[in-house]
Amino acid sequence: MTLAFVRFAVATPLLIANTSPARASREMMIDALTKDFWTFAFLGLIGVTLLYVFQFYSLKLISATAGSVIINLHAVFAMLLSAAFLKEQLTLRKIGGVLVAFSGVTVMSMESATNTLNSIQPVGVLLMVAAALCWASYSVFGKRALQRYSNQVATSCVFLLGTLFLVPFAIGEGRLNTLLESSWLTWISVLFLAIPCSVVAYVLWNHMIAVTDVTKVLVSLYFIPIPTAILSYVFLGETITYPLVIGAILVLAGVYLTQSSSIRRKGSG
Repeated sequence: MTLAFVRFAVATPLLIANTSPARASREMMIDALTKDFWTFAFLGLIGVTLLYVFQFYSLKLISATAGSVIINLHAVFAMLLSAAFLKEQLTLRKIGGVLVAFSGVTVMSMESATNTLNSIQPVGVLLMVAAALCWASYSVFGKRALQRYSNQVATSCVFLLGTLFLVPFAIGEGRLNTLLESSWLTWISVLFLAIPCSVVAYVLWNHMIAVTDVTKVLVSLYFIPIPTAILSYVFLGETITYPLVIGAILVLAGVYLTQSSSIRRKGSG
């Protein structure tokens, strides 16, 4: 949690500095933090604070492989939440696509997960499920906030409040001095997490959920294990196994079904 706090403590002023030079943006940010404080407090809590609290503490109880499967429930949760709160159409094609893609990610992870199934603790599983629900909820309710505020203003407010909520967790760990005394390589890692993995990634993510169905954006994350497996084969000499190939085919089929669901509906109309 100390690392998560420092990551966003670095990212937040950078994003605000890039957002606030324009007078309109400064005024919009003030409006957001006053008129919609509780909205952004909620988004900061689930999209920054609790997301990492649940995810990191879960990984103390379950394996990273098991966690990587469970966290992918985010697209299932997003599909249900977006249908309930955003009125996004819940078609059989979309449901099937999400479930097929999720099964593909599960198959890709299953070979390395089989040795850890006996060591899974229920509390760790529930924490990772909660993390998946947080990310899905952030994406769904963040889309509504993005209808009223610009992308960078909304993201700045989320970062600011989410970082403040991380303070008690970082203080509770008592490791800030250790991090401050870390090597330059550690701080390069922090900057990498803060700039491309936080500022750039969150802004791009919010842009995507603002312009398309939330479910389609979240299901696209199921692509991640495919280039990971290819790069691991090329640079690390890891083996491409049958479960990886079968899982990748399922992911591609599932993502295609989900992404094409509205196209088919429009064509049939």
